[in-house]
Amino acid sequence: MGTIRDRGLVKWQAALIMPEHKALNKKLGEVDYFLNKRPVFDEYEVEEFENNIHYAVEYHLPISFRLHNEGNPHELQGYCVYIHPVTKELRIQKKDSSFEYIQFSDIISVIVED
Repeated sequence: MGTIRDRGLVKWQAALIMPEHKALNKKLGEVDYFLNKRPVFDEYEVEEFENNIHYAVEYHLPISFRLHNEGNPHELQGYCVYIHPVTKELRIQKKDSSFEYIQFSDIISVIVED
């Protein structure tokens, strides 16, 4: 009887890869390599973020956030004027009186400016 010859992973690889596809795969791999991963916080750090935000809201103090934005952190400064309790969304009034909405899960650090 004949034996079945299995080629392993080779059978799932594409037979023909165009140079454009290869370049795109390489480019996507490089982009993902350089993006910063979202940090994981323990419950004490999250509680510290919440306390700082509530303190700033209560005394109407300016607050500075560092946010995770698809791997690229950016800064946001202003006043937190509203906290949605269910969706955990914050409404931030910036210096130019415009509003920006941020998710609590996007926050990397919180600094209350006195």
